Amino acid sequence: QSDDDILLINVVIEQMICDTDPELGGAVQLMGLLRTLIDPENMLATTNKTEKSEFLNFFYNHCMHVLTAPLLTNTSEDKCEKDNYQTAQLLALILELLTFCVEHHTYHIKNYIMNKDLLRRVLVLMNSKHTFLALCALRFMRRIIGLKDEFYNRYITKGNLFEPVINALLDNGTRYNLLNSAVIELFEFIRV
Repeated sequence: QSDDDILLINVVIEQMICDTDPELGGAVQLMGLLRTLIDPENMLATTNKTEKSEFLNFFYNHCMHVLTAPLLTNTSEDKCEKDNYQTAQLLALILELLTFCVEHHTYHIKNYIMNKDLLRRVLVLMNSKHTFLALCALRFMRRIIGLKDEFYNRYITKGNLFEPVINALLDNGTRYNLLNSAVIELFEFIRV
């Protein structure tokens, strides 16, 4: 297909993004559907081993930009553009799916993250007034660091991508809460 807008997967993603329910009930269900669809464990083992790779190539070339569009739009000026609760919930869902991709699509998601400078954009969300969204951004980074991949490590250090994490920790002050604990756990993992 030359027109990405009419692809069934993109229609599902658009429906997820445009859910009008304040609780995003439909978006949560559609996100679960997408997760099942892109899970390599659910793909049938065929005699043609390239089918999984072909499907993932298709997904990253034709669908990933639709999925990440709200994230990239809301972090374009190095600050959270719309920081209302419903937008924060949607971005948290998208981050959950992207974190899943980091765990299961090592090659494809790595190229996407590097080419789009996606981690930098995700870490802008550390400034959100919604702690659950900041934690989702931190969880995304933690999964990347957990892979112990040299390319990711260089990308993080060259881009000074610990700065937003440290700033969030400093802004959090002396409050001992989940955000503090998650940042400390991240640095403890690196130290060990």
